[in-house]
Amino acid sequence: MTILDKMIENCSKAGYCATKNIEKIARAKKMMFGEKEWQRCPCDGANEARWCISELCRTDIERDGICHCHCYAKIENAAE
Repeated sequence: MTILDKMIENCSKAGYCATKNIEKIARAKKMMFGEKEWQRCPCDGANEARWCISELCRTDIERDGICHCHCYAKIENAAE
């Protein structure tokens, strides 16, 4: 399973949808962190509390409709 596949699966399980930015973020994760630490946030990599579908990520999505990296969104904001 690729990083992109894992991201899409986690997104779906959390009840969110992927945006058009998800492929770019998946490539950045692979380049910066590799398969072992793929959940880390490439946009805020120094923050250990921010990772894919973390509480910080969920808070961003619920408040703003989209996550910090702009790759996960509420279903109604999917077109962004």
